[in-house]
Amino acid sequence: MRIVHLTDLHLRHHLPGTSSIPERRSRTTLRLLERAITRIEAQQPDLLAVTGDLLDYPLEYRADPRFRELALSDLILMRQLLAQISCLSIVMPGNHDLDELCHQVFPPTPERVIAGYRVLTFQDRQGQGYVPYRTGDERERFASVLEDDNPLPQVHLQHYVVWPPLNDNYPYSYADAEALQKQIVRSGRVRLVLSGHYHKGVPPLAVDDTWFAVTPAFCERPYRYWVYELSEDGLAWHEETLEK
Repeated sequence: MRIVHLTDLHLRHHLPGTSSIPERRSRTTLRLLERAITRIEAQQPDLLAVTGDLLDYPLEYRADPRFRELALSDLILMRQLLAQISCLSIVMPGNHDLDELCHQVFPPTPERVIAGYRVLTFQDRQGQGYVPYRTGDERERFASVLEDDNPLPQVHLQHYVVWPPLNDNYPYSYADAEALQKQIVRSGRVRLVLSGHYHKGVPPLAVDDTWFAVTPAFCERPYRYWVYELSEDGLAWHEETLEK
């Protein structure tokens, strides 16, 4: 199974301004995405996964109908671009998005079977102090899929970091990341766990037979995405960079 993973685009096109963090090239993202789509289509993936922070929404205006309309226009534009890729795309929001707007344009895809793998997405939230949590229905579903009768190997997608722990300067990882990791590995079902959120990225690392990886932010130089090849023999991956 070939997966192209894009994350943390932080797009602003119709939305005014740009990210408060200069490294996030919000107003460049559209042009970069257009270039990436041509390359991705040529790579013929089975899945394009886009795991959050689609937009760089100015959250202080989350209730402003003008900004919400502009954000919706940016999401529709992104959907039109991604539609040029012939494979299935799974697109989910992150902490810089408004979930309800994203779900209008990109309906949630909790589970799909792709190329013999069971691909599951988890839409989690930040709590106090920006710490990510997996709770409620999502936590129950997570526990269920690790124990149900479906024998297919699994791939898990989420915005926040499951493993490794990355909480030195900011809480990128789940509050109970170690417990989540142990549940995943103990199940023996999950082959690959992909996250975004941590813009520097973390190359794939194996815990027993499960691979965990954090793909870097697309919005920051050198404008990267990662390509994963998952098979019975293990995992191969490489980086694609738009800035040479």
